[in-house]
Amino acid sequence: MKKNIRYNVLLLLLVVEVALIPAFAQMAEVKPAQSISFEEYLNRVGKNNLSYLAEKLNVSIADAEVVARKIFPDPELEFEAGNETFSLGVSYSLELGNKRGARIKLARTQAELERLVLQQGFQDLRAEAADLFLDAILQRNLLEVQKSSYEYMYQLSQSDSLRYVSGEITENDVRQSKLEALTLLNAVYSQEAVYHSALIQLNKHMGMAADTLHVPLGNWEKLSRDFALSDLVEAGLNNRIDLLVAQKSTELTTGEYKLTKAERKPDIGVSVSYERDWKGFLPPARSTTAGVSIPLTFSNINKGAVKAAKFRIAQSEIMERDMELQIQAEIAQAWFYYEAEKKKVAQYRAGVLEDSQKVLNGMVYKYKRGETSILDVLVAQRTYNEVQQEYLETMKGYAASLVALEKACGIWDIRF
Repeated sequence: MKKNIRYNVLLLLLVVEVALIPAFAQMAEVKPAQSISFEEYLNRVGKNNLSYLAEKLNVSIADAEVVARKIFPDPELEFEAGNETFSLGVSYSLELGNKRGARIKLARTQAELERLVLQQGFQDLRAEAADLFLDAILQRNLLEVQKSSYEYMYQLSQSDSLRYVSGEITENDVRQSKLEALTLLNAVYSQEAVYHSALIQLNKHMGMAADTLHVPLGNWEKLSRDFALSDLVEAGLNNRIDLLVAQKSTELTTGEYKLTKAERKPDIGVSVSYERDWKGFLPPARSTTAGVSIPLTFSNINKGAVKAAKFRIAQSEIMERDMELQIQAEIAQAWFYYEAEKKKVAQYRAGVLEDSQKVLNGMVYKYKRGETSILDVLVAQRTYNEVQQEYLETMKGYAASLVALEKACGIWDIRF
């Protein structure tokens, strides 16, 4: 009777096992994929990222504004007519104080500022793209861990099916191993979705559709850098684009101050007119007049605009000094975080990974000898998975901290 029950239970478990095999085979049925290196990925991001391409147009707009500021004032043509006479005149406004030159210089400074802002935006985009590339590597490795765990438990469940028939283990043990295999397979499906989502993000940053996914090449196992904090701070003060932006902003406010002062100078109007009557080709009555108009700029008594421009210069200088302090703080914080991540990686490599593998192998060995239960094996399996996942996440954090540190310093030497 017990033997028939065992065979019935085994038949039920085989049905579950048959369901596991094709399900696992379907995991390979994904969209077409191409491998891509880190260097090629960043190259495509720089050339095709739509947000970055839109930002580039700001530079073109600023260059066009420089050309627009080069225009001269337009002359005015005047015509008056009456019953007996008519007059024709031309007037022109002479700008004093080099207003045109001040406008051109200010527009050029604004164009230079836009170029710096674009460079800063590219540095931010590059760091963001690198972090997405790292995340794709992380999700790929986590998927491999999940697949490996599932295959390991699947093989164990097959072995338990045979051991149950021979009476070595209980029905509950074989059911437990099968259910654990199903649970791990569901985890594989979930992780596969997360991985594909990460690949789609890579495509988006490259300005590409999601019809063909790009699988990241490379790994972070050989990443190792040693930095001195003082050298990094010096490099940051020399290379950070946002500090150059702050300095250029001070130059821009100085140009606005000069333009404000220039615009307070009055413009002189010069006019020439010719007047004659309507009779004959050479009428006896004709005259030519010339004139100069000088505005009485009583409004210049109010120097509020000039004072405001001066205050903006002082404000820009203070913000520039604040940016220097902020850069130093960001570099120091990124360096301490990087050093902490490096120590965490060293701790895992010092034996944590090997110990978790040994504990799992030991539990499986005892289980096969009947010295422990399936629950102990499952606990060891889950502990091993957690250690593997935590190690991968730590490695990703270590690589991301390196990206953040080099970004904080305005340098770039990342290779995967």
